[in-house]
Amino acid sequence: MTKIQKFAGVLMTMLSAIAVYCFFAFKYPYHLHFQEQYQLFEFTWGYFLGVVSVPGGLADWAGRFLTQFFYYAPAGAAVFALLAVAAQWLTWRVCRRPTLTAYALSFLPAAALVVFFCDEHALAGGAVALLLSLAAVALSGRVCVDGRRHVLQAVLVPVLYFACGPLAVAYVLLTVWAEVLRCGRRALLAICVLLLLALLCPIVASRLVAYPLGRLCLGVHYYRYHNIVPGLLWAAALAAVCVPPLAGIRSRFLSSTPAGLGAFALVAALGVFFTFRASDASKEEWMRYDFMVRMEMWNRIMMTADVRNPDNPKTVSCLNLALAKTGRIADSQFEYFQNGPEGLLPEFVGDCTNPVSTGEIYWHLGMVNTAQRFAFEAQEAIPDFQKSARLYKRLAQTNIVNGDGAVARKYLQSLTHTLFYRRWARETLALLDAGDIFAHRPELALARDRRLKEHDFLFSASEMDSMLGLLKVENPANTMALDYLMAWCLLRKDLDRFAECIALVEAPAMPKAYQEALLLRWAQQHGSLEGMPPYLSMAHAQRLNRFILDMQAGKPEAELLRTYGNTYWFYYFYRYRSR
Repeated sequence: MTKIQKFAGVLMTMLSAIAVYCFFAFKYPYHLHFQEQYQLFEFTWGYFLGVVSVPGGLADWAGRFLTQFFYYAPAGAAVFALLAVAAQWLTWRVCRRPTLTAYALSFLPAAALVVFFCDEHALAGGAVALLLSLAAVALSGRVCVDGRRHVLQAVLVPVLYFACGPLAVAYVLLTVWAEVLRCGRRALLAICVLLLLALLCPIVASRLVAYPLGRLCLGVHYYRYHNIVPGLLWAAALAAVCVPPLAGIRSRFLSSTPAGLGAFALVAALGVFFTFRASDASKEEWMRYDFMVRMEMWNRIMMTADVRNPDNPKTVSCLNLALAKTGRIADSQFEYFQNGPEGLLPEFVGDCTNPVSTGEIYWHLGMVNTAQRFAFEAQEAIPDFQKSARLYKRLAQTNIVNGDGAVARKYLQSLTHTLFYRRWARETLALLDAGDIFAHRPELALARDRRLKEHDFLFSASEMDSMLGLLKVENPANTMALDYLMAWCLLRKDLDRFAECIALVEAPAMPKAYQEALLLRWAQQHGSLEGMPPYLSMAHAQRLNRFILDMQAGKPEAELLRTYGNTYWFYYFYRYRSR
């Protein structure tokens, strides 16, 4: 390539790296946090041996090592940018004709990997496996002596298969193509040996490890769900195999600078289009709320909701938790969209995602046993059978609060071998040994004080109001339990039960939502607002009258939403339909 073309190539790589970094750092950062919380990377020899003992284990171990840095989104975005740049550079190194068009086409595997990473269940080990295969092609190609090169190529097939898994087929195909170009018919025996070894590797592995042959042919640790074939990852491998032959086409036009720039523009356009098509804004929003709950960013949650009102039950439950933690739920709950009790206390779902954020609610309420159960169930439901550092931390906390120090130490010992949880785990272990853990961990002391001592129970959705009431009765200082009890009755539209529980409210002024609910109940029972209790606001009563008149006049829901959307009455008549 000319100097101008080399400069253009460097500029292409820099622009691509910046684009990938900005996408994951600013548009998709919470997918990175989601990835990090579903693994527990330990710096121990036993952990290393356990991971690398299956085909593709070395690449998987390296991918897990990189994933732990997703604890910080900028670091995770930098990791993805480096993986994409490495995929592009290694693909370029495999190309035999150094043209600007070949350089532009070498971005195809990197673009496919970026699209693949938009899936929250895509594992970084798959990208590492492809990079190792491409690096092996470049390494073996540097050996000039035919005999030595053929021996090295044959040895690398089983080595790569057990290090990278079935993505080693990219190495086999690219090596076959390179040998055909270099030696022609003289390489026929070497090519047959390579193909035979590629076929034998998964068969031999099926005799050594407890995995079915189909899994060993498609990959064990490329994707979190083992029953799903990661098509985009294999598309990236196919692109890496096809680019060198395409780049080898001899053409004066294809060797020109305009052709190279045009090819890069096309690849970049395809990458941007498919990346934004693969990204899921609704999942990113929920992961954002879940992360803010994890970090206890209550004010930030409400600021986020003020910009865009959430409407997913999982995100609404996070918002309601933030309102309760800041003491605003009684006054401000119906200023935001509410979709029934599922947006307050979601029902248990036996997967690895829903119980995580729901368990946070029970932890802050003081239902320690329920929070522990949700954390344990979520961890056991992780599809690729990994452990979770976030859930290990919560399980350690719940066991400490319940007085099970020996069990808590088991979780804490594992966390001491991690990078970003080590300090917290070591300090907690030291406090446990000293016996003054609750004096230095106020969040644990608060959970201990709030939990039920003599009537503890596990989660029961059918008796939620009774459980919340018992939390309040046993610990009058647990105002959050009362807030959730009243909100639970309101969201279920159970005004009779709400009126029974109103006696528990001890506030100098009755909150707005409570007044609206009591006014509505009075109007339903008496047919008008005459004779209403004096503690109910006349201003709220007059507004209820206007709402009833507007509703009876047949005004459309959209107009009522603009005028009364922040009232309990609008929720009662136009939102959640009780079962």
